[in-house]
Amino acid sequence: MKNLLFVLIPFLFLFACQSNEENNEPNNQTVITTDKETKVEYETLSHFFQADQTTAQFKGEGNEYASYTLKTQHPYENYVITYEDNGGTIVQRIYRITEDNIGLLAETAEAYETVKPSLEELESMQVIDIYLAAPLEVGTHFNEWEIISTSETVETESQTFENVIVVEKTEAQGNITRKFFVKDFGEIKREFIMVSEDEEDITVTSTFQKLL
Repeated sequence: MKNLLFVLIPFLFLFACQSNEENNEPNNQTVITTDKETKVEYETLSHFFQADQTTAQFKGEGNEYASYTLKTQHPYENYVITYEDNGGTIVQRIYRITEDNIGLLAETAEAYETVKPSLEELESMQVIDIYLAAPLEVGTHFNEWEIISTSETVETESQTFENVIVVEKTEAQGNITRKFFVKDFGEIKREFIMVSEDEEDITVTSTFQKLL
């Protein structure tokens, strides 16, 4: 169990910090397609975050830390700060939005106090990772990620999302991580699949449940 938790830390805390398929609940299942799809155009990548001062609840399956609440703040134009609380820690993430991508500027665990950096501080920060990048079309690569679909349907307990963008990363050992984005909600689902040659694959998911 300790080894499994160690493997899942990047999924739970770095994301996307960030299912138990035995339940076979259809509301969290998504079929991935990789056929050529039409490019998705949006006015700005800022559509891929929740609204300012929004708090959302995510339902986790497959691991005790997969459930979390997410608070979103828009302190300045083109900057977003989120606080993800999974019961074990609170992770603060800071993002900068440009025409081409959403850059992650900072990721801090144990963020139990809300901190709002000044605009000058934010402008001086360097991008440490890319969260999402344009063009929003199948085949777009950024870092180790690839957009594999722009037209998925994801059913959740509260509603059904259409035209979901799916990005995927496959590690050298075969483990797969996916993030699911939709306009005006941002990331609505995460999925981590730990592949095993000898045993059944282990799947951990976090899926949007409701706004609080």
